[in-house]
Amino acid sequence: MATPRTRSKVDSHLATLGAARARGGVSRRKAQGAHYTPPALVRFVLEESLHGWKPGTEACRVLDPACGSGNFLVEAARVLAHRDGVAVARILRERVFGVDIDPVAVKLARAALLELLPPRTSEPTRRAVSRALARNIAVGDALAMPPDRRFELIVGNPPFLNQLEKGTAASRARARMIAEVTGGAVRRYTDLAAAFLLWGLARLAPRGRLGFVMPQSFLATGDARSARDAAVGLARLRSIWSCEEPLFEDANVRVCTLVFEQGGVVQRRGGVQTRGVAQTRGGDRGGLRRAFGAEFAALRGSTPRPQAGDESWASMLSEGFGAPRITLDPSGRCIADIATATADFRDQYYGLAGAVVENGAGPRLATTRHIGLAECAWGACTARILGERYERPTIEVDRLAGRKGMERWLAARLVPKVLVATQTKVIEAFVDEQGEYAPLVPLITVVPRDGTDLWLLAAAIASPIVAARARALYAGSALGAGAIKLSAKQLLAMPLPQDRTAWTRSAELLRARDLPGFARSSCEAHALSPRETRDVLHFWTSRL
Repeated sequence: MATPRTRSKVDSHLATLGAARARGGVSRRKAQGAHYTPPALVRFVLEESLHGWKPGTEACRVLDPACGSGNFLVEAARVLAHRDGVAVARILRERVFGVDIDPVAVKLARAALLELLPPRTSEPTRRAVSRALARNIAVGDALAMPPDRRFELIVGNPPFLNQLEKGTAASRARARMIAEVTGGAVRRYTDLAAAFLLWGLARLAPRGRLGFVMPQSFLATGDARSARDAAVGLARLRSIWSCEEPLFEDANVRVCTLVFEQGGVVQRRGGVQTRGVAQTRGGDRGGLRRAFGAEFAALRGSTPRPQAGDESWASMLSEGFGAPRITLDPSGRCIADIATATADFRDQYYGLAGAVVENGAGPRLATTRHIGLAECAWGACTARILGERYERPTIEVDRLAGRKGMERWLAARLVPKVLVATQTKVIEAFVDEQGEYAPLVPLITVVPRDGTDLWLLAAAIASPIVAARARALYAGSALGAGAIKLSAKQLLAMPLPQDRTAWTRSAELLRARDLPGFARSSCEAHALSPRETRDVLHFWTSRL
């Protein structure tokens, strides 16, 4: 994609960014999200963006709003010149545009684009192209630029900037600007890439397309739900891909790609509003294109396109993520009908500072490392808490005196309950029958309603069906590849078993730690078909 000389300059620049420090003590490279896209991924995004498409105008203008050293623009210029039979010099002069906050990266992008000119290109033509690139590949923050132009094709890999980390979080002023630009859809903890996505979708020309590399977490996290809803209000999703393998050599990040197409105007027919913004001329031709894995293998079968209000987009790739397909009664009861759930936050975590001691007389402190499936390893393993290691961590209650809300918090947690770990391969739930354990963030505390038996509650939570559904809906939101992460709200929305007799039997088997028997009875309790039971048991036992 780039010549060895240009590639060497890019590598040198990335090394310089990696060595320099930015706000929050992180490298400038991390603060800018400067991780350039592998060539195979660039080609895939361009192929999907152009598949079966002709723009609404003769001249397709392409924009990368976070162009870095120009990987996407170089490939796009090549493809457009070949596809449209237009001289590459004309493509570079009239149809290639880019923006980036890094002036060195912008210079590298211009140089990489100039290298596309044939060796025999005349000097006047080279100068004309160079002047055009100096205008059209600009230094700046795309999100702060006015919406004064439309583009037929917008592609790229916007910066992934975690808003929970001090070094990558936006300043208050920029956060206000982003909220204004996105109509409030990008909220406090949403990755900045979502703002670039909505910015780009709002600048597509009629029938224009956008193809972006996005953090995999965008598909499933609750923080990004408003941005997902806003996206499908602006354009129709045409293609989706993701994988579990790390494709970036220099960044531990899992990614997905999304391709959207702009349509016409929303119209009313007979009092019914049609989704004109998500339709193209001639109607909804062709299904959603889906692929998965580092080899970009196509997924067979069809799945509905996302709509505003959908819980997650990860479910469109559920078979790629390894989640078995199951059919449950949508009108059935859920865990919220028999329990409440609470996930504590940093106030409770840091509120314990100085109050945790080794093997004291106070209540035991449980961590995610301790909680397993129907068991607790407190006292049998070492856990790291607030920078210190403990084998038998306990809380000195007297040391919580005067700390805002901490004594009340502890009293509310020391009740009979089910403790649920997150970031796990299956749903791990431990029954604290005596209420002797206090939970450390990010454990979820589930308390039964109206005298519900704790083991019945635990069997409903730890069910293989819940694990399969959670994997299908929220794959990509956990820290580790393949792990399951649920919020307290998401856990409460999970289904309850339908067959009370089989459910009771599953609870008895879970208490006896007969895990194969528990799993089979749980499938029976949810009235799964033989095929669904086989698939769910294979999924669950392979993850144990």
